[in-house]
Amino acid sequence: MNHASRPGHGQLLGLLRAGVRHAHSGRLRGAATGSQGAESHGENIWVFAHRRTEQVIYSFTKKLDGFHGLKQLPFNGKKTKPAKLRKDYWSPLALIRFQPGQGSVGRSVFQKLRELKHLHEVAWTDELRHKRPEEFSSQDKKKIAEQKDQGIDYQPIRSKEERGIALNAQKKNAIADIASVLAGEGRGNKVVAAGAEGGEKELVDVTVSWANDQDKKYAETWSKNVSHSLFEVPAYVAGEPEKQVTKTAA
Repeated sequence: MNHASRPGHGQLLGLLRAGVRHAHSGRLRGAATGSQGAESHGENIWVFAHRRTEQVIYSFTKKLDGFHGLKQLPFNGKKTKPAKLRKDYWSPLALIRFQPGQGSVGRSVFQKLRELKHLHEVAWTDELRHKRPEEFSSQDKKKIAEQKDQGIDYQPIRSKEERGIALNAQKKNAIADIASVLAGEGRGNKVVAAGAEGGEKELVDVTVSWANDQDKKYAETWSKNVSHSLFEVPAYVAGEPEKQVTKTAA
């Protein structure tokens, strides 16, 4: 199972095994489907990340939708949720591409990724309360030394604001989740090819294109059905479509 260092990992495993609720049925928005139609809706999943906070938004379109994007961002404390999406702060992290005709698989994956992201944000352990060594201030280091002399293992605690910042940073978790879901983890996962029974799971082929191919290393392993490539996307210009150049990763 792939995972980054994250709180509530046992609960994530439980969610994957139990499965997640299916995406709600209903008429697909024209803005979401574009000219492709309902059958191909879901063949492409765009993963956006905030350049500073590492917040993550999943989208079926390559242009961020301010209304639906904001709905994916939780309130983790004062100034942790923006009033609107500034597109100069957001850029594509990855593009998950399924084969033509496999939109239903993509929609299933999209829903699982959304559910896992939500769980990361609401089901965290006491580990999140403690600062990491790179966050220690000079005062923290002084107190750690003083407590150590007294035989006490002191662990500096994050402030409410710092906890909100840590909860927002979902980039590493998202990449680990993508690897797990694309490996077929979780009951009812449509990445597992229909009719596959017993033995080794037969998984549908999928391509993940990255803005930075080093990001895929946040997942411990990738299943054999996943191939990787690179894309180059210039910075967003509001109201203008971005160009995409895809090339094979080394």
